[in-house]
Amino acid sequence: MREGFGTEIASARHRLIYFAIAAGLCAVCLLTFFRADLPLNQLPAFIPAYISAVIVTELITAYLLFAHAPLSRRFDLLWLGGAYLFSSALAIGQLTVFPGVLASHGLFGAGPQSAVWLWVLWHGGFPALIVAAMILRQREARGARPFLRLGRLRFIRPQRIHAAFMIGCIITLAILCEMLVTRFQAVLPPLIHGRSYADLMHSAPGRIVLALNLVALALVLRVTRCRSLLDLGLGIAVLASTVDAILTLKAGARFSLGWYMARVGSVISAVSVLIVFLREVTLLHARVIRLNERLAEQAAIDVTTELFNRRHFNRQLHVALRDAARRQEPTGLLLIDVDHFKLFNDHYGHLAGDDCLHQVAQAIAAAIRRPTDVAARYGGEEFAVILPGTGLDGTQHLAQRVLAGVRDLGLGHMASPTAATVTVSIGVGTAAPGARFEDLIRAADGALYSAKRAGRNRVAAA
Repeated sequence: MREGFGTEIASARHRLIYFAIAAGLCAVCLLTFFRADLPLNQLPAFIPAYISAVIVTELITAYLLFAHAPLSRRFDLLWLGGAYLFSSALAIGQLTVFPGVLASHGLFGAGPQSAVWLWVLWHGGFPALIVAAMILRQREARGARPFLRLGRLRFIRPQRIHAAFMIGCIITLAILCEMLVTRFQAVLPPLIHGRSYADLMHSAPGRIVLALNLVALALVLRVTRCRSLLDLGLGIAVLASTVDAILTLKAGARFSLGWYMARVGSVISAVSVLIVFLREVTLLHARVIRLNERLAEQAAIDVTTELFNRRHFNRQLHVALRDAARRQEPTGLLLIDVDHFKLFNDHYGHLAGDDCLHQVAQAIAAAIRRPTDVAARYGGEEFAVILPGTGLDGTQHLAQRVLAGVRDLGLGHMASPTAATVTVSIGVGTAAPGARFEDLIRAADGALYSAKRAGRNRVAAA
């Protein structure tokens, strides 16, 4: 299976959760089945609220499936998207023809049979399209060419042509269904008498709807084997659709216990696949945030020394001086130079030079005790340490610790004219609140050159 949304392999915990949901649906269906025809209070606002929820969730699900199908090149997702688009389109039609919602007898010339026949087409078409998607998935798994392979025009991506073709066909089919139950309702056999549609359960349309849902459920379980989270969500959706069909047929009348519980099943069918997509979108968003944070961190790190680089140093020194001005605190700065590093490179080679810089950098990092202090590679063999809220005494104390830490490394430097081991010269600069970036750099740099002129391997303060 190609990578993409919905291809995440379902873990044992995921299967347990979804199987618990499936068991709950089956239990509710069984408990409701024997009292499905129990009449309950009529809630006028229930129909528009329920259908609106189904329309919104299934339109979003259809959009996600259609958007993902060209990316993953899975034609079965186009048919799944078509199933949800068809369901949402007929839910819109149901909203217009259901008596008492938008008009007393429904819009577009709807009659007493329109709503129940549209339910038949809705709950028969949805599983039929699911069946087509499962058959297509089997064919693709065997390497067969998918149905309706269109789009040989080179200036349009074939996957987009398939998606556009499927959307056009589904919308056309939905319009034809709406026209059939309104303008041509006279040719349809009567299924409802007053408020009762008990005859639907024993009629051919009712049996076909139930059979299609059962076939779709069996195919989903057989073809997908519940391997991925999308497969689990689709299995719940088809199971809920089957529960909807069973309870609606058994209820035999609107606003009965079975009728209300069937509508709940329809909502579960609408949201189960959407929940999978929303979960994966959320996880993907979190993964992108983590990757961006990691990239930003890597962009600020010098590869050789594993300290911060010059760009991050400049940014952090500006921040430290700004905060110092607000808090009326001093800011300390160390500029550190490895003594006679060019001679070290010429004598030992560049690989040894890189290792020397890395060890010196680690000694500098080990000398820092506060999380607010920032050590960075300033350039070449030079390093810098920012010490927010630190005066001259504290800055000099840290400089002496760094000096001793580098000496303790004991890195041999036979080419050095001043010492047998690697040493550093350190310039100490401090800035009063409100000082400028350039002034602090200039002070520490001047002190560094003073340390070098005085014989290196020492600390000098501005």
